[in-house]
Amino acid sequence: MDEVELLNRLREEVPMRPDLRAEERRLLAGIRGGSPAPRRRPALRLRWGVALAGVLAAVVITSQFVGVEGPGDRSPVARPPGAVVVLENAALVAARAKPADIRPDQWFYVKESQHMPGGDLPTFELWSRMDGERSALRQEGSELKIGDGEPDARTNPARTQRELADLPVDPDALLAHFRASENERMAWSMCLPECPPGTEADARAFGTIGWYMKYGPVIPPDRIATMYRALAKIPNVTIEENATDLDGRKGIGVVFDTGDAGKHYFILDAVDYHYLGNKSVRDGEAFGMSLLASGIVDEPGELP
Repeated sequence: MDEVELLNRLREEVPMRPDLRAEERRLLAGIRGGSPAPRRRPALRLRWGVALAGVLAAVVITSQFVGVEGPGDRSPVARPPGAVVVLENAALVAARAKPADIRPDQWFYVKESQHMPGGDLPTFELWSRMDGERSALRQEGSELKIGDGEPDARTNPARTQRELADLPVDPDALLAHFRASENERMAWSMCLPECPPGTEADARAFGTIGWYMKYGPVIPPDRIATMYRALAKIPNVTIEENATDLDGRKGIGVVFDTGDAGKHYFILDAVDYHYLGNKSVRDGEAFGMSLLASGIVDEPGELP
């Protein structure tokens, strides 16, 4: 039985408020482009995006409290949401976003912190012109440096945009594409080349998705939605609630467990599911990178 079917069965067993079930049907009809079902009584108008995530999350949370019979009592026990449920909610929110209209003369901005096994490195800010012609860098405590871009560099957003346009929009096809890929678009914290036998292709897919996710402002909504759904199809991917990145920010942990080779996390914002960074935990030591800010600006040195 898959997770979605199990969730549906749990919904039938758990007493639910009629209003909540009707709200779920109404929202899903809206997502699919149909006519919303009439409400039984007046309710607050919901704003798509964050509000959608909240209502669907409420439906999921309600359906995850199941009665467990013990000696002489029956008490509700909470189960953490599974990867299929959480990542489908993330995909639904992402798919509703408006595609960004980005000019070639604009700049992609990213600010990252780096936490290495030997100690933290300086936080840096990087501006990359969308046509790949120029780039700018500012490390913590240093002046802004502007120079020529590298058209074939893996950090070039123009190259990233071209690759994104060619990616499949079907989750299974995307997963097969990334599993077979040998390019360098893998998060540096993945277990390769030390992954357990048989997990190497999944590690490539997981890491590659993480690489692209940090380019959130330039990713078309349908592509990011497909990536969330592809993540849910990778074996050994689970959800950890209240996970923290290495800058102490709480979020949803999407975890790829490789046993002795460690646990590898993508941290997603708990409200709108945007990517906060990655970390790996192995032998009690944690290392990774946090995405502190990103966006599209008109000039180097400008902040979103």
